Amino acid sequence: MASSLPRSAVYRCGMVCSGRRRSAFLVACLLGLCAATDNVTQNFGSSGCPCIEWAGLDSHIENGFLVFKPLGSLLAYNYPANYGSVQCKKHDEGLPPNCHLGLGSDDPLWCTQEWCYVDHKNCNLAASKSRYFEGVDDLYYSYDTCAGAARSANSFESWDLAGIDGTTQLIGLIQGYLQGSRTLIEDGYMAIQDWDQVSSCGFDKMCPCLDCAMNVNWGMKIDLTDVGVWGPGNDPSNAVACLSQAIANTYLKVAGKEADIDGSRVGYQYFGEQETGGYVQWPNTQWCPASSYDPRFRPWYAAPSTGPKDVIIVVDVSGSMGDQNRAELAKQATKAILNTLSWKDFATIILFAGSVKAVFSNLLVSVTEAQRNAMVSWIEQQEWKNGGTNFQSAFFQADEEGHGAFKVIADSVSAGATSMCQKAILFLTDGQSPFSDEDFNAAKDQGVKYDTLIFTYAIGDGAQVDVCKRLACDNRGIFYRVPDGADLAHIMASYYRYFASGQEMCDPSFVEYSDAITGSQLYAGCLPMYDRSGGALPKHVGVSCMDLNILESIDVMQNNSGWHDLVCKMSDVSKTCRPLDLQECHIEKLRAAVSPDSVCEPRKVTESCPCIDQLCQDDPTFKDELGYYCDTWIGDDCFGAAANWGFSQRGQDEIILKCPRSCGQCQWKDPCPYNATSTCQSKPSSVQSFCRACETDKTSGVDIEGCYMTCRSQDRVCPVIVSGAGSLSGLRRAFVSLLLAFGVLEARR
Repeated sequence: MASSLPRSAVYRCGMVCSGRRRSAFLVACLLGLCAATDNVTQNFGSSGCPCIEWAGLDSHIENGFLVFKPLGSLLAYNYPANYGSVQCKKHDEGLPPNCHLGLGSDDPLWCTQEWCYVDHKNCNLAASKSRYFEGVDDLYYSYDTCAGAARSANSFESWDLAGIDGTTQLIGLIQGYLQGSRTLIEDGYMAIQDWDQVSSCGFDKMCPCLDCAMNVNWGMKIDLTDVGVWGPGNDPSNAVACLSQAIANTYLKVAGKEADIDGSRVGYQYFGEQETGGYVQWPNTQWCPASSYDPRFRPWYAAPSTGPKDVIIVVDVSGSMGDQNRAELAKQATKAILNTLSWKDFATIILFAGSVKAVFSNLLVSVTEAQRNAMVSWIEQQEWKNGGTNFQSAFFQADEEGHGAFKVIADSVSAGATSMCQKAILFLTDGQSPFSDEDFNAAKDQGVKYDTLIFTYAIGDGAQVDVCKRLACDNRGIFYRVPDGADLAHIMASYYRYFASGQEMCDPSFVEYSDAITGSQLYAGCLPMYDRSGGALPKHVGVSCMDLNILESIDVMQNNSGWHDLVCKMSDVSKTCRPLDLQECHIEKLRAAVSPDSVCEPRKVTESCPCIDQLCQDDPTFKDELGYYCDTWIGDDCFGAAANWGFSQRGQDEIILKCPRSCGQCQWKDPCPYNATSTCQSKPSSVQSFCRACETDKTSGVDIEGCYMTCRSQDRVCPVIVSGAGSLSGLRRAFVSLLLAFGVLEARR
């Protein structure tokens, strides 16, 4: 084989692959894995941060290949023996598990970027610690040293938001990075067969962060070269420790490509894990969260795990709620539920006893960060234990004293104060109240009409279990029997897992928030991760997020003429309604996972459930004759478009043809032919090259910045924060009427 190569090629490869590991690289040369042509221009990095020959990887060489096996994984990949060594190259291009598609457009951007290993003690540029190879603790790499004149330019600096599709490209970049994390996390999760028996993979803690140093820009100790891990009680599980290795592999690649060397921009990449509430973050920081901290019940985690939704929290505040500290538990649970919602979700709170005692707002409100704070303040001002119990008022009351849940829903739909997606009533009681068959039927009819699920929580021994359970069973929800002293906040705030089970999120969801540590304004794109080994429905594993601030300071972005278009597109992709792919068979399994008491039809628990045809998808560009996109038909009767919503027969036929997924016309396959595959592979991306507000006036709610959806920045109107006055005041009602008149709010069809 050697004689078939030009002598100069062997010499060149031998020079590049010289040193004590030269023999391994000569094998790579003969396999065609090393640059071996006379006309190749080699880049050995900056003089201030030269590429080095890797050290300490001998034990990972097998049969002329460098074997990459993610920690905690049963999967292994053969990499070229000169991977990352000596010279700048696109070392990752074409390699699994992230960069193996070979198409470029679907791979993370770093797949096609040049880099090499460096000595971080002899490097004046940005470098990141490598977590690819077990037992190698002092291996660093740099993209900057290979970038030449473009060394200081990250992706944002290379684009112009005001240019053609610049904003779409930026969202696509974030999506690619998040999907890169998803690939490694999901592959690693599936490869570990027994999480209870997995051995420790090793990790670096956040509390304490031993290698962190004070950074003046962050005002705290950080380590930009590594990720940190935290777990409940500051004791991360072995599962989270192993997952952190896969997470580090992608987070550090992104940081190496996009972050700046001195950490002048505050921005994070982070992951919350579903099973235990473990947390992984880049950069590693000296941060010791409160013992009550749980990432699973934060807006950045819960909201991106589901599509937009309307949530009505209905709480019994009768006198008996004063027993066993139930009133205080109910207050904490209500706050916890609010923490699962974000700006794309709508909500209100109803407190009832013998009648409706207080309503935060008779119209649903978008749960922005400011609005959530106002709702929490309102919660603290209310009386939580006074009077009798009347379930009918909680659901159906519609008078000047206060509105029940279905009256609030009806008024909100009429006013356009809704996500236009699924709705959920969360009903908590410790009491008993008459509820007739007529009442049950009325609740069921309203639930069908407004696509509303009912989750019920009976706390204490005196709660009327039969009524609570039937309400949940009749309305596609889950009943919870909650003993006194249980963690009510955790139980009620977990409702969103129901939606996460039936909605695989293919596109990122974006949130704006204030960093609790630095106070910085941050914008994050987030994407859920799944375990796909269990059959038709993927199991929710966790959520990974990346702040846009890593790419550039928000001040610079906001001063760019394309910023409003970026806000609108981030809002569009986040606000798109998602179909809930759950039949009674799936719902019964979710109920059984809660408790045998929650099961409505036991026989369905043991049945094999069907799954939706993955090839059946809506046309994401279709807009019906009244200006609505397909996803806003989720939960509505498309066959009633002409009779109920003012469409022509031709318009109705177009909706059914173009929107089969949202209209519920996709075939359910039984038995399910899919296993460990993603529906995202066949689903068109929701990231459009246009902003919906520029194409139609049928938009609802606010954007990621809390202002009503508009096409032009000069037309922006930001709502008054509702402070919780029950019925709308005359001034606020006039304001809503004005918005309706000008089309800022739109009545639902």
